[in-house]
Amino acid sequence: MISDPIRLGVAGLGRGFMLTLPSILDDPHVELVACAAPRENSREAFVARFGGSAHATIEGLANDPDVEAVYIATPHQMHREHAEILAAGGKHLLVEKPLAISMDDANAIVDAVGRAG
Repeated sequence: MISDPIRLGVAGLGRGFMLTLPSILDDPHVELVACAAPRENSREAFVARFGGSAHATIEGLANDPDVEAVYIATPHQMHREHAEILAAGGKHLLVEKPLAISMDDANAIVDAVGRAG
């Protein structure tokens, strides 16, 4: 069941996230609750600004029970792996464009979401 606001996690705290952040903050139907990023200082800055939890890995974000959906804003070549992990964790996905860097990767993402229901 999806709540209102949707409890959103973010995978990747770089340029893609920063460009989308104003829209996320302006939407009353979205609440930032978690992030995953490899750099500790980025995670600490996220928690200081938004609260919630911060994970060093995508697996941590996938296993976070407070997260309903994840905005995947990691580098394009990582989208497939991250989408597969997050879908298997039961998360709804919003993937930064492009969805994938190959049709094989795009099809794998679609298949992962299908398997997850």
